[in-house]
Amino acid sequence: MLAASLIVSLSMGQGAPLVSTMPARFHNRPGASVAARDTDIGRCRAIATGPLVTERAGRSLTPPVGDPALLPRAVAARSGDIDTCMADRGWRLYALSPREQTTWTRLSAAARLRLAERLTGADHPHLGHLVRPAQRFGLRALGR
Repeated sequence: MLAASLIVSLSMGQGAPLVSTMPARFHNRPGASVAARDTDIGRCRAIATGPLVTERAGRSLTPPVGDPALLPRAVAARSGDIDTCMADRGWRLYALSPREQTTWTRLSAAARLRLAERLTGADHPHLGHLVRPAQRFGLRALGR
């Protein structure tokens, strides 16, 4: 069960509470904090995965159904749903190049935290390239 939770956490590639991880991509919304990003990721994960995973603990509420070998593929499909939900909430998705990822890994833990905070709330992040823009008429535009 622990291994399955770890696979889910790693394969989703979403916000990293573990600052030693090397992100391939990150979500950005001008003026936002890492805490706001993590809250929205948790909500979007709960929406995309349904009752399988709780928002806070990542614990299974229901056992996985089907072939365990297919679970990573199912998680990858849900990741797209999470990205759509985040875009609807006004978040942009950026991808880091391999060189930028290497730069990230060479930073101290404290420097990674500071960089994550800057990239999350920057008007125009100095690292990464835009992969998915925020939705123009998403939930934020509707006042939700």
